[in-house]
Amino acid sequence: QLTNAACSSVPQVLKSCTEFIEKHGIVDGIYRLSGIASNIQKLRHEFDSEQIPDLTKDIYIQDIHCVGSLCKLYFRELPNPLLTYQLYEKFS
Repeated sequence: QLTNAACSSVPQVLKSCTEFIEKHGIVDGIYRLSGIASNIQKLRHEFDSEQIPDLTKDIYIQDIHCVGSLCKLYFRELPNPLLTYQLYEKFS
């Protein structure tokens, strides 16, 4: 379980998306299947505008994979990967 201090350091996009997926994402391949590109971009734009989008809108409920896809996109675009370059040898 994360402490309150750790939770505050989690980016809002990840916090919102993972909470939504835990509540609504009991489907096969939630992170394996891609969402509709236009829905992913719309969702990304809402987060980029510093809004917290309403993920319970029909567009996101009907295409729940776009929420998982946005999480994957966030991790792909990090400047330094989660498995950092400095620690890569230790991980492998």
